Amino acid sequence: MEGTSKKRYPALALAILAALVVLGGLFWALGGRNRVVGRITGPEWDYLELDGAAYARRDSTPYGIQDKGKFLGLAAAGEERFRLYAVKGDEEGRYVYCFWDWEGFFYEKE
Repeated sequence: MEGTSKKRYPALALAILAALVVLGGLFWALGGRNRVVGRITGPEWDYLELDGAAYARRDSTPYGIQDKGKFLGLAAAGEERFRLYAVKGDEEGRYVYCFWDWEGFFYEKE
């Protein structure tokens, strides 16, 4: 019996180590989800400042929600937070898709 308990400890330590690695990877991957990278201003959230570039809200664009691409981070407007996404097919990076609660809208680089 003594030999059995000694064999369990390395397996238990390995299982704990594997769990810590998985949790560490999860925290690393999700860490950027709360990163504020932009600021939205204006009475109707008319303007976005992102990485030093100015964008204006556009209600008519050649893109739609189906073109939502990579998550860029969050934009703040006071206490409100908006999710920002790159736009698939926009190779020049002129547009940013902004999503808030149930609605989304586009910003175009000025």
